[in-house]
Order: sequence, then C-alpha cells, then structure tokens
Amino acid sequence: MVVQKTIDNLKDRPKDERKAVAGGIAITLVVVLLIAWAFLFFKRIQSGSQQINFDTGAQGEFDFSNVREAQAAIEAQGRGNTNDLYRIRDDAAAGQVQGAQELYIQQVGGGDVDAFGNPTSNY
Repeated sequence: MVVQKTIDNLKDRPKDERKAVAGGIAITLVVVLLIAWAFLFFKRIQSGSQQINFDTGAQGEFDFSNVREAQAAIEAQGRGNTNDLYRIRDDAAAGQVQGAQELYIQQVGGGDVDAFGNPTSNY
C-alpha cells in the first residue's frame, strides 16, 4: 500500500524528478549487489573453498621457452647473412653517390638542365 502510494506520487511529479529517483534506485541496487558479491567472494577465499589451479591449458600460453628458441634460431640464421646485407647497402650507396656526381657534372659542365637536374635539348 505504501509502495503504491509512493509510485502514484512519483507519477504526478516532473520528469526530471522521476529520472533522479530512478537513478538513485539503480545506483543503490548496484551498490548492494556489489557489497553482497564482495562479502561472499571473500568468505569463500577465507574458508579455502576457492582454489586456484595453475595447471590449466591457458597457463601454457605464458610459457615463453618456445619464443626464446625461435628467437635464437632467427638470430643464428641472420648472423650469416649480415655480410650480404652490408654489401647490398654499400653497393646502393655507391650507386647513389655516382648518380649525384654525374648530375653535378652535367650541371657544372655547361649543359642545359631543367629544375629537376635533367638535361634539356633545344632541338
């Protein structure tokens, strides 16, 4: 009876007040449920019925020995190829220097070049 009377009184109030009451009830309900869950959770831990099993399949996901082995294999394989990589890098750098020198010779040598350094012809 009291609850029905309270609900009838809320129906007559503005929408903002009804929202405030509904929000307060929702927050109160969530807090009560959280406190009850925490109480039961800590009670189970204290009694010892909550056991943690580390032998599950997901625990194997955190075993990094396979990752270390693969990393060592990649590093061992990469050590032999470093000289090839250095040679490729040096050849590319030499080609760039040679191209820059040829462009400079064209520009200084009196040939007509455009804004990009390409030789132009007046034919």
